[in-house]
Amino acid sequence: MPSNTAFVIADSPVDGKWATTASIPYPSTATDDQLIVKTLAYAANPTDWKHVDTKQGSPGDTTGTDAAGIVEEVGKNVTGFKKGDVVSVFAHGNYNKTRGCFAHYIIADPSTTIKYDIQLKESLPVGEYRSGPIDSFAGAASVTLGLSTTVLSFASNLNIKDEDKGKYILIWGGATATGILAIQIAKKGFGLKVATTASKKHHDYLKSLGADFVVDYNDSDAVEQIKKATGSDIRYGLDTVSKPHTWQSLYDATANSPKVTLDNLVLLSADKYKADGRSGEVIVAPATIAYVANGDRVKVFGGEFDITPEAFDRYKKFWFEKLPTVIKDISHAKLKVLAPGFESANEAWSLLKHGKVSGEKVVFHKK
Repeated sequence: MPSNTAFVIADSPVDGKWATTASIPYPSTATDDQLIVKTLAYAANPTDWKHVDTKQGSPGDTTGTDAAGIVEEVGKNVTGFKKGDVVSVFAHGNYNKTRGCFAHYIIADPSTTIKYDIQLKESLPVGEYRSGPIDSFAGAASVTLGLSTTVLSFASNLNIKDEDKGKYILIWGGATATGILAIQIAKKGFGLKVATTASKKHHDYLKSLGADFVVDYNDSDAVEQIKKATGSDIRYGLDTVSKPHTWQSLYDATANSPKVTLDNLVLLSADKYKADGRSGEVIVAPATIAYVANGDRVKVFGGEFDITPEAFDRYKKFWFEKLPTVIKDISHAKLKVLAPGFESANEAWSLLKHGKVSGEKVVFHKK
């Protein structure tokens, strides 16, 4: 078996030195329902450093939630993948020894793996890159967690149906990493009209991705602008920022909608906004936790989360049937490419923790 190297939680993790390089076993624990992927590029996510800071994992656990590379082995029960396929992977890293993405060989679940039918550029020089089609391993590494989160929200939790085409979804936080992908999936995957929020510098970019209406969330009348632009008939809402004040604003902007279903990414419930006594129906979906996208029950951040068989079936139907037809039309966010090697993850996480990243994904390559 090939040797394997990973970036694991340090014995005494601190800001800027959360993890360190270590030799780990080749992932021979992969089941007949899983893949083994040889990785080439990686993307950092806020959940990585948050897992370490809040002690969700232990020293020696493999870090990372996003990677891209080449399929090395295929479980005998897996269909649709073969050795040599170009893929990107999302996995729940930072909490056990075997499932992180920041390793040279990783275990991948098909339901959180995307196959690309084009050859991707293997390496991008250090620097900044514009948003564009997914044509590099770095670009592919940057989208998988975000796409899994979006599909889980839209297909499973919001349960958007074919007959909803042409109706409005409000995405609060359009310039976040998830928001950028959610706009595109809402438009290209579900045929919805999209209203979203972002600072003015992002408006033209988000419209180029498919947003029908963008408002500056700093405007004092942002909620009223949204009501006017959407005709007070928003059918769905997703809060990608997921703070109490943005959750309240999402709710307020749907005040005159006859029926709306709302979702967020950090377990905000209906008792976290001030209700307005409206006559229309408000449904608050179970908050989207991407870690259930492989069908497993997970314990994280003080709670236990799972997905019903019916919701998982809706997710898989879109993931395996619809996503492959639109992935070629999806653009990744701006990329900030750091130096090759796992040590760049520490730098990336510090940038994320201290608010130095806006409207872009921080990525790096295998050294």
